[in-house]
Order: sequence, then structure tokens, then C-alpha cells
Amino acid sequence: MKTCLECLPCLGKNAVDAAKRSTDDLGIQRNIVAESLKLLSTNDLQSPPPYTARQILDIALRHTGTVDLYLKEKQRSNRLAERLLQELHEIPEYNPQCFESRLRLAIAGNILDFGIFADLDIEKALQVVKTAFTKPLDQTAAKRLEAKMSSAKRILYILDNCGEAVFDRVFMEPFREKIILGVRGREVFNDVTVKDLDDCGLAGFTAGVVDNGPKGIPGIMLNEVSNEFKTAFEAADLIIAKGQGNFESMNDYPNPIAFLFLAKCPVVIREIQAELNSIQVRLINV
Repeated sequence: MKTCLECLPCLGKNAVDAAKRSTDDLGIQRNIVAESLKLLSTNDLQSPPPYTARQILDIALRHTGTVDLYLKEKQRSNRLAERLLQELHEIPEYNPQCFESRLRLAIAGNILDFGIFADLDIEKALQVVKTAFTKPLDQTAAKRLEAKMSSAKRILYILDNCGEAVFDRVFMEPFREKIILGVRGREVFNDVTVKDLDDCGLAGFTAGVVDNGPKGIPGIMLNEVSNEFKTAFEAADLIIAKGQGNFESMNDYPNPIAFLFLAKCPVVIREIQAELNSIQVRLINV
């Protein structure tokens, strides 16, 4: 997906949030926002929104040197997600032996997104997770995905947010030996990096890990990723991509991709003709 005009206000909010998280100095905050707005004013709308989001975070980094703006949120969302796992037995619709139940859980965790919800209340977000087991789901797509995951020999599973990744762990469990994890190459929003894997309970969990390169874009642009990531991407029988950032940056790729996310953004909702916070299993070439 290319950036559109409606994306610009959201990216502007990213700039304000990055400025406030980076420093308490009002002058520096103003400079970060001003430079970011200048960037947005010259945006040619040809790249996916995650590419510009990375540029905005780099502006804040250049002004303040602050690297991991969302570290506390990452850690807290992981702890609360782990707590919710202990409470899943209280949800009558959840069945840990059922592929669909685990799939719903993994997608529902996508609500834990500070790139879209800068002021996200994690406690309330986890209540949204609990409602996921009764929402409509494309049953045909879910069954196709289960069959493909069972038959595939190599799966590249591209993670999105911390907290959400705790639920991904449950979903991946039966397939872990054939999965390579894809993570961000450096800190961006509350997305998972190699350094976050242990806190998500995913260190050593799968057959291997690749990161998307030093730019650490909150999405996948093959002309910007590391060679190692590109090799894993092309070798995969199936790519599972979590979150809207991955969808926005890869929805026109020819590879076999399963996009799993909550439809949270008005632009994406319009693109796929979905309802707000609906559970999405979008299969391309699968």
C-alpha cells in the first residue's frame, strides 16, 4: 500500500508522540515535530506508511539519542499478556487444542499497537483480546491456513508487537520446529527485536531468527532488508505476517503470504472493505 493523504495526520501524531517520549525539553520537542512535518509536507506518497514512520523516529533519535522509546510499554504488555494466558481457561470459547482458538488469540493480540494507538490503555486492550473468540472469522481462510501450515516445510513468521508476540507463541507451538522468526532490525515503536525475544518467551523457541536489517522499518520492504532476511523470505513455503504495518508494506507481493491482523486503521479498513477491529485472515497466493 502506498501512503495516502489520510495517513499524514496519523504520521503527524507519531511525530508528536516520539517527541514527547524522547525528551522533556519543549524546544527539542518542537524541533522534532517541525522537522517531521516538513518531511510529511514533501512526501510523494509512493512508499508505504511504515517507511515514513521509521524516518520520523529517526528524526527523534537524531535530536535526542533516545533509542528505545517504548521499552516500558514492551515489558508491561508482555507481563500482562502472560497474565491473560493464565486466565484463558475462564473463557468458555477458548480451546487450546483448537487451531481456530489459537489463531483468534494471535490476531487479537494485534490490538497492542503503540504505532497506531500512542495512548493505548493496555488493560483495556486486553479486554478487547477476550472478545476475540466470539467475533466473525473467515472460516474458509482459517482452514486453508491450517492446511498450509501443516504441509509447509519452511515458514517465515514475521512478528509485530511485544505482548502480541506472547500470544503468537501459543499459536506457533505445534509448528515451531519449521518456523523462522522475522523481527525488526532495531527498535521501532513496540515492535519485537532480537533483544525482546527472551522477554516474550521466544528465545530459542523456533528453528531460527532473522531481522529485517539495520533500518528497522516497522514493515517489510525487500529493497531495504538484510540479505539474510531476503534469503529466508524467498525460501519460505509460507510467510505469516502479523499486523497492519506488514500488510501495508507487503500486500502486493507475489509470495505465499498470510496476513493476520485486526483492522484498526481507516485507510486499511477502506482498502479491504472491513469493519473496525474485525479479525482478518488475508491469504495471498496461499
